[in-house]
Amino acid sequence: MLAPEYQRRQFRIVENAQVLAQAFDRLGYDILTGGTDNHMFCINVGHFREGLTGAIAQHCLEDCGIIVNMNRLPYDPHSARVTSGMRLGTPIVTRNGMGQAHMQTIATLIDRVLTQVEPLGGRDYRLDDRLRLETRQQVQDLCARFPIA
Repeated sequence: MLAPEYQRRQFRIVENAQVLAQAFDRLGYDILTGGTDNHMFCINVGHFREGLTGAIAQHCLEDCGIIVNMNRLPYDPHSARVTSGMRLGTPIVTRNGMGQAHMQTIATLIDRVLTQVEPLGGRDYRLDDRLRLETRQQVQDLCARFPIA
């Protein structure tokens, strides 16, 4: 039998993933399967912006202190080194205490970067240094409020 606190945390993880997926949907992103019923979901970033790939999303967000994974999607026209998808999960942010209100903040931070990155093809991109530094600082400030447990 699972401990009650563990069960509550698992429910919060799924709720946060659903709220985060809905936030991206409202921002115009193509959420694979229309949402999620577990701890993660995938976005087809290639449908969001011309030239944007999973590899570009992963690397430019990592430059800003945000970790996502590029992910191949069904019928993906790109190779496994590039991909059209980006996968996000909520277990760690939830475990550290973030709730539904913080999911909108996370979506906004990611959207700000993905709408301003300049795709140069496949895995290459250009990102304004000021945007990179400002976003990294906002991520650090948010994470400082929810330290690793």
